[in-house]
Amino acid sequence: MIAAASPLLWYVTRATATVGLVLLTGTSILGILTLSRFGFTYWPRWATQAVHRATAIMALVFIFLHVGSTVFDTYVTVPLAAAVVPGVSPYRGLEVSLGTFAFDLILIVLVSSLVRSYIPIDLWRRLHYLTYVAAPVAFLHVLLLSTDARKGSHWMLAVLGVCALSAVLAFMVRIARARSLRQRAVVLPTRTRRLK
Repeated sequence: MIAAASPLLWYVTRATATVGLVLLTGTSILGILTLSRFGFTYWPRWATQAVHRATAIMALVFIFLHVGSTVFDTYVTVPLAAAVVPGVSPYRGLEVSLGTFAFDLILIVLVSSLVRSYIPIDLWRRLHYLTYVAAPVAFLHVLLLSTDARKGSHWMLAVLGVCALSAVLAFMVRIARARSLRQRAVVLPTRTRRLK
């Protein structure tokens, strides 16, 4: 059995945080692409949605493993309540609270997705937009709390850089696509009137 203060739990915590962040970033990007209605000849939109869902499930698994290994590791004191209540952890309060806040937002998105067929689609969509807040907050949590990032580990800084850059680019694509769709919606009725 693994001792509670085993270095194995510390490595699991670090690894699951990194993989969870990468998967959360990927899930956000796939969600943005789905929302932006991107589909290609050989890659339809439904496939993007399916990959988005699968990536989201994998992200949740790694995030839950991260939270669990953090709570069970006794090297630092992070009580179970700190997993869902920001400000409770005596260890690095702000940094852990950022992770807790991101986790709470992700839980809201998860629960809303589980009850999606029972709630109005507009409410589900608004709750789903919380990922636009959760992903950057989770990024800050990893950036500020990660031993590897704080010590300037090149691989961790590269992972964080790729996550940040790809998320920003996807968000810019989303904004550009929304503007394009809005302009088309305004132009089409005008052309229709002129044809009559």
